[in-house]
Amino acid sequence: MQLNKGDIAIVTGASRGLGVFIARALAKKGMSLVLAARSEQGLTKLAEELRVQQVDVLTVPTDVADVAALRALVDAAVQRFGRIDVLVNNAGFAYTFPYDHVENAEIQHMVAVNLTAPMLLTRLVMPIMFAGKRGHIVNIASLAGVLPTPYEELYTATKHGLVGFTRSLRASIQDQGWPIGASIICPGFMDDAGIYEDFKQKYGVKAPAALGSMSASKVGDEVVRAIEENLPNVFITKGPVRVSAALLALAPRLFESLSVRLKSAALFRQIALARLKEHGE
Repeated sequence: MQLNKGDIAIVTGASRGLGVFIARALAKKGMSLVLAARSEQGLTKLAEELRVQQVDVLTVPTDVADVAALRALVDAAVQRFGRIDVLVNNAGFAYTFPYDHVENAEIQHMVAVNLTAPMLLTRLVMPIMFAGKRGHIVNIASLAGVLPTPYEELYTATKHGLVGFTRSLRASIQDQGWPIGASIICPGFMDDAGIYEDFKQKYGVKAPAALGSMSASKVGDEVVRAIEENLPNVFITKGPVRVSAALLALAPRLFESLSVRLKSAALFRQIALARLKEHGE
């Protein structure tokens, strides 16, 4: 789907992190933006930056874990612009913690934010996109959506779920001939913004040499490319993710053995144990 000036995009999680770079990339295409996040202050700051560039921006403070808030977000977008051409489900968070210390409420909250909210928003915008006979849904997952991440059982489960949801949705789109597309974006370790940058600043961790890290601005560019080329999935990393995913599927014991030898768990263990200590456990 070619993006045109005046197209309308909703971007969740737009007050900080990768959402800012995604919004900027869509703005460069001349799109009008509906920015959603819990932080009204963060949304206002980004909106002011984009309006200087003559971008039409609507900010809608939204807790994506609240179903009523998701409906209100879609209603606000339609009321202001009359249609929705692109939905970027970016809102989400990671939880690196020993699983035997995770509380039930934390499980429910992460599933609500990382998985249920994107699925609900997708369902809410589909009739609007059908009516306009065009649209694209972009779900921001993670490498944890295709590979296991130690000490992040919750995060990994939700991102695997988001990957599976998007792939299944594409299959339905192709079978039904719906006039929309859907893509999954799987960023690796991103510098400048996002989960890894937060961990790097707080815990002094460094991305594994096999994967490395990349500028967060790359995510925005890849979101635009995924929409315009209707890509099934995009991996944003320097490492051989497809090879690793194939090895996991074909030879899981060998994958696990190599992961141990490469000490893949070290970074996540460091964060998990530090956070456990912070909680006084």
